[in-house]
Amino acid sequence: IAQSASCSGTCVVEWDCQLGAILYTGIMERPLAVFLHSSRYDRIFQAANLLLTASGMGRPCYLFLFYEALATFMDGTWDDIRISDDLGANAPPWAESLQRGFDTLGSPSPYEILKMAADEPGGLKVCACSTSTKLLGLEPSDVRKKVDEIFGLNTMLEIVDDGEMVYI
Repeated sequence: IAQSASCSGTCVVEWDCQLGAILYTGIMERPLAVFLHSSRYDRIFQAANLLLTASGMGRPCYLFLFYEALATFMDGTWDDIRISDDLGANAPPWAESLQRGFDTLGSPSPYEILKMAADEPGGLKVCACSTSTKLLGLEPSDVRKKVDEIFGLNTMLEIVDDGEMVYI
């Protein structure tokens, strides 16, 4: 009753017709890299959850932080960001509902989600862009206390050469 398909030769995906569920067999070895520039809460939350899910599936994961995302990660304000603050007076009607959902869901903070992703089978490396570090006037020694690595873009691209990249 299950239908199988190969997933780029690194895993087998089966659709169980009775359960109506996708079953993954094997470990997906292709890395997933999220290139995060924004510090909007919905984007940070999306990036963190995407990495947690992929890491839980056994995929090696990388979060590459640039510009605003790096600055707010370093100053510890990811947990303080609110969607309504991000969008200001021009916030669409759905922003208030989305913020209420985040507030009442009882979800872990983005920092906690990243820690959970690091503990999953695929693991997670949080990396800062070396150019963004310089442009923001951050001390590399201070950045290294909060991230796993500081890389240039060329190294980031080499790391995920055979993987997938998501820009948020």
